[in-house]
Amino acid sequence: MTGGQDGPPRRRVLWHRGWGVCAALLGTVLLVAAGVGLAVVPASVAEERAFRTALPCTLAAGDDCLRPVTATVSGTEIRDHPKNPRYDLHLTGARAAPRSLPMGGAEPLLRHLRAGDEVVVTRWRDYAPAVTKDGVTQSTDDTPEGRSLFTTAGLLALAALGLFAVHAGRSALTRARAFAAEGVPPRLLLRGVQSAGAALLAVPAGLFGVWTGPLGVIVLWLPAVALLLLATRDLDTPQGS
Repeated sequence: MTGGQDGPPRRRVLWHRGWGVCAALLGTVLLVAAGVGLAVVPASVAEERAFRTALPCTLAAGDDCLRPVTATVSGTEIRDHPKNPRYDLHLTGARAAPRSLPMGGAEPLLRHLRAGDEVVVTRWRDYAPAVTKDGVTQSTDDTPEGRSLFTTAGLLALAALGLFAVHAGRSALTRARAFAAEGVPPRLLLRGVQSAGAALLAVPAGLFGVWTGPLGVIVLWLPAVALLLLATRDLDTPQGS
């Protein structure tokens, strides 16, 4: 099918409308997910605070304390590759002990453990933040520490991509015939690059959030995005939308 004087081929118009619908729906899902996720960040912050103040069960009243669980080492996995390191401890024994724990490093304990060794795993809620043997304790990566920061950063990235997807989808739906005749406008492509850049900027904002908390991640991210838009404004064109 070809277009005549009435406009571009119908199949190209339908193509732009089709991906416009998909982009708009995807963007809406991403924005809803980001909104819901940000709404539960305060609960994650509260969990981190509770973890920092938790005491051993011998010193604390109530059940929300650090409790020891005895387990047996079934094996270890140590890969000291710079690009893909892996430090896992595998356990058997008590039902309360996790089957596998990410240790974050080989020292001071993981490298020296062997199958059959008995260890004491510190448990707090559903986490196992430490492993001890013969007086040597190694912290694990299984803690709530920092989760609120990286969750916030990830949700900001989702929001940036979601906003662009909604905008791109709406543009494709409302201007499908123009897109089919002239192609996707450079300005819309630039918006996509800017959105990807905004998503990437959430990573350093999350890292600096160690000193500022989740709210600080947002406060750091917003001016960074503003600077990105300012730096790329000369690339903007009056064409498209």
